[in-house]
Amino acid sequence: MKALFLELVVQWIEQVVEAYELEDIRAFRQIVRAGSLSRAAEIYNVPKATLSHHLRRLEDALQVELFVRKAKGLELTDAGKQYLDHSAAIFESCENAASAAQRAHSTIGGRIRLVCSTDFGTAIMGPAVHYFSITHPQIKFEVQLYQSEKIIAAQLDFDCMIFFGEPSESVLLRRKMADVSYGLYAAPSFIEANGMPEAIEEVNRLNGIVYARSGIPERWVLRNRKKAVHLDPYPKFNVNEYWMAKFFAVEGSAVGYLPDFFVHFEIAQRSLVPLFPEWRSENVPIYVIYPAQRHRNPRIMSLVEALCSNFNLFIRNPGYALIRSDYGLNASLVHG
Repeated sequence: MKALFLELVVQWIEQVVEAYELEDIRAFRQIVRAGSLSRAAEIYNVPKATLSHHLRRLEDALQVELFVRKAKGLELTDAGKQYLDHSAAIFESCENAASAAQRAHSTIGGRIRLVCSTDFGTAIMGPAVHYFSITHPQIKFEVQLYQSEKIIAAQLDFDCMIFFGEPSESVLLRRKMADVSYGLYAAPSFIEANGMPEAIEEVNRLNGIVYARSGIPERWVLRNRKKAVHLDPYPKFNVNEYWMAKFFAVEGSAVGYLPDFFVHFEIAQRSLVPLFPEWRSENVPIYVIYPAQRHRNPRIMSLVEALCSNFNLFIRNPGYALIRSDYGLNASLVHG
C-alpha cells in the first residue's frame, strides 16, 4: 500500500512538472512586475497573446487562479502571492548556479532589477548604474521608477532598491548609503532681482517652490545648532517632482528647498548658490534595500557594495547640470 501511494505521488509530480515550463513562470513574474498583460508585453517585447498563453498554462497546471482580473489591471490572489514568493527561489537557484560558474572564470553576469523612487531616482540611480555597468560589462539592467508612497506597498519583484527616508518594517534587508540634508538655494539672477535676505526669516517674503508629496506640502524646517525655524515662503510654484523644483530654481523664478546632493553640480557651475548655508534640515537617510535571498548573490552584493562605497562619486559626477536659459529673450531685448 505504501509503495502504491509513493508511486501515485511520483506520477502526480511528473504530471505537474510536465504541464508547464520555466518560461511560464517567467511570464507570470513579468506580468506581476508590469501590473498587466498589455504593460508586460510592452516592457518585455513579448506578444500579449504569448504571455496570456503562458499564464493560462501555468494556472491550468496548478489548478488555481493566480490573478484577479480588474478594470485597472491584474491583482494577485492569495495563491498568486504565495507562488510569487516561492517561485523566486527557482530563478535564484539558477542565478546562483550561473554566478558560481562565472566566478570560476572571474566574471559576473546576468540581470539586475533595480527599483527607485521618482524623487531622486535619476540623480542617483543613473550615475550608479552607469558606473557599475562599466566595471561589470556582462550585467544587464532593468530600472523602474515609482512614486515614494507606492514603492514599498506595491507588488514589486526586484533585486535592489534605493529608498529615501526610513522604510517601514519588513523582512527586506537594508544598508545605509548616506545621510543627506536640505537647504535653501537660489539662482544668482534671482538674488540680483530680489536682493540677498539679511535674516533667514526674510525668506518668507520671497517666492518659493513648494514640493508636495501626495498633496501634502513639504515643510521647510531648518536648524542652526540649537535654533530652529519653520519657513513659509509665498508658494509661487507648487510641484510634485524635485526635478521640476530644481528647474524653477535654476531659472531664477523662486527659492528652492532642496537636498544638498541634488544641487551639488549646479552649485559647482554657479547655476545655484546656497542661502544661509549654516541652516540645514535634519539628516535624511538613503538606504539600499534588497530581499534576504539575494544576500548570497555575488552580483547583487557587488552592486550594494558599489552603491554604498561610491555615493559621493555618483553625486559629484552626474555628467550634466541644469543651466539657466533665457529662451532668447535677452537677445530680443537687446536687438528689439
